[in-house]
Amino acid sequence: MPKLISILDAAKRLGVAIRTLQKNCARGKVSGAIKRAGTWMIPASFDPRLCEVKGPEKRAGKDTLLDIPADKRDEAIRRLGLIGEADAFIGAAVREGLNRCDSLERFALGKQINPRTLRRWMDAWRAEGLLGLVDKRGGQQESESIHPAAWDFFKRLWLDPRRPSVVSCLGMVRQHSKENNLDWQIPAERTMYDLIDRRIPEPTQILYREGQEAYAAKCEPYILNDPDSIEPGAIWVGDHHCFNVWVRHRGEWIRPWVTAWEDMRSRAIVGYHLSDSPNQTTILQAMKAACEKHGPPDSVKIDNGKDYDSELWTGTTKARRKALGKGYLDENTVRGLYGMLGVTVSFAIPYHPKSKAIERWFATLDSQFCKTVRTYCGKDTDSRPEGLNEYLKTQAAIDEAYTLESFTATVGRYIEAYNNTAHTGRGMDGRSPNEVLATRTRRKVLLDGVLDLLCQVWSGDLVVGKNGVKFNGHWFGQCDTQLLAIQGRKVRVSYNPADLSRVNVYDAESHQFITIAEQAAFVRYGVTVGESESREAHRKIARAKKIHREYGKTMQDRFIDATHLAIRAAQDNARPEPAAAPKPRILKPVGTVLDGQVKAHKEVVNQNTAKAAKLPEFDIDYDLMRRPEKKLPEFEVDWEAMYERNHPREPETTNDLGMDWRELKQPRTGGANMDYVLDLNQDKPVRKQKKQQAG
Repeated sequence: MPKLISILDAAKRLGVAIRTLQKNCARGKVSGAIKRAGTWMIPASFDPRLCEVKGPEKRAGKDTLLDIPADKRDEAIRRLGLIGEADAFIGAAVREGLNRCDSLERFALGKQINPRTLRRWMDAWRAEGLLGLVDKRGGQQESESIHPAAWDFFKRLWLDPRRPSVVSCLGMVRQHSKENNLDWQIPAERTMYDLIDRRIPEPTQILYREGQEAYAAKCEPYILNDPDSIEPGAIWVGDHHCFNVWVRHRGEWIRPWVTAWEDMRSRAIVGYHLSDSPNQTTILQAMKAACEKHGPPDSVKIDNGKDYDSELWTGTTKARRKALGKGYLDENTVRGLYGMLGVTVSFAIPYHPKSKAIERWFATLDSQFCKTVRTYCGKDTDSRPEGLNEYLKTQAAIDEAYTLESFTATVGRYIEAYNNTAHTGRGMDGRSPNEVLATRTRRKVLLDGVLDLLCQVWSGDLVVGKNGVKFNGHWFGQCDTQLLAIQGRKVRVSYNPADLSRVNVYDAESHQFITIAEQAAFVRYGVTVGESESREAHRKIARAKKIHREYGKTMQDRFIDATHLAIRAAQDNARPEPAAAPKPRILKPVGTVLDGQVKAHKEVVNQNTAKAAKLPEFDIDYDLMRRPEKKLPEFEVDWEAMYERNHPREPETTNDLGMDWRELKQPRTGGANMDYVLDLNQDKPVRKQKKQQAG
């Protein structure tokens, strides 16, 4: 039997009105509630708050007060202040000999409060603390309370990166409670929004619903750098930014981009360039402007974008750099523009605005400058001015709008004013960016003309081919005598983006200048070429061929005796011939599958030779020409004696057998081998005689 609590105690512990709890019991919303002697009894299992009695201090704790709406909490605190004033007023009156009840009524009337209400507040404060002063009318407390298990289940559903709505999560909580007969107390939808705001911190909501990147950008603490540890002009930070402003360019509305370099210590904008689209060229223009005015920095902090992180700047592609792993960059071997300028490189954390100080200046640029422009469009749809799209369609907007050139000049004036305006950031001490930059103790300088050569678009490694160097789909240096001599070698080219008619060619390893290569002209198919142009083209081809031919003749005259020289060199390096090897003690004939077929091959060769010479044909009876089969007499063989004879024990008698090994070249069949064994000790004339008889 579960423990039952009276409706009066239950209402106090739950913080709801008695009448509201009676209605819920009558409607069956309080599971297990029973009526005894006209009074409802509530089971303690209905809510965890009914399991123990809470004193005034605990009821007024921080965890419990968080469940109270802010307006009611403020009202309870106001009432507590009035109680304090009433106690002080009544105490002073009693000390003067006045009645306590009269003093309370006088104070209540002076504050325009019903004396009975003031007494009720004072009794509730003594019994329940601050929570007893909360207004419990309207059933708000009951609707805001939620079963702890239901709240945990709701949080698991709502704190999800898919960002489900409160309505859908609340519906799933109710369905789960219904299917499992849990009888959870679940508030209304509008109450859940208040519970979410009070109970779930905003950083937690962002982390679980928006992701790690949003949390890092909006809520995550970051390391604070010491400005005084950085030398002015030593470290630059670069990035692109799109203006939230529409301007006219080539008859169209565009949002211009700015490529800017900011000094990390002084916050000064040292170089910038505006364009309709950011790319490597805009970075070059901004870097060149900054270096011309302030000299190159010691280090740069750049974005991980494809423009700043390109092979032009770092000497290697982003895919290759990522493949080498984190921290691969070796400033001593970087072959890009940074390396040639003697500038070290560090890359910002992707999608992390705090890692690039220039992002803060872009926000200042938008708030102080862009919002003053008539065609300001805002960074999103919420901040877009109403009626802007209709205004941009009018002729007045086109006539009054900035062009890209005029907008660039206006931005330049703003940047100049910004660099000379007092700054309130850390380490600035109220000084302007230019004043802080002027405190630099050293500055790098470049030789005259070097910056113009460096601040061009540089390629990666290219191989010189028979038509020169191919770069960006064009051939350069066709029939160039300098390139003809280094075909197959790796080079790098640089060019001025404003002039693609020629490129500068450098050695890929040493950056030694080689030549200026002109762009090769393409001949259109089906178009007649002038005689002078055709002659000039053939003259260049002939000149290239002549260069290689003359070089080849020189080499042939110089090394005319190359064959004999090579032989003499080989003879000089050759080892002496080895001493004559001793004759083998045992000679072992080897049988093959082609034994006995040599004669047949010779016959076919002779026939083919006769046919080729057109000799008269003869009918040859090869059967008559065959050697008659020789029948050997039968006799016994002493194999042990023959083995002793063929394998003498003394080494010096091994070669005294008188064998003619040339006889072994002609294979024998049948008993011929036996004949040979029997005649082994006979001299050569006897064997020759037997051979003639057999023939």
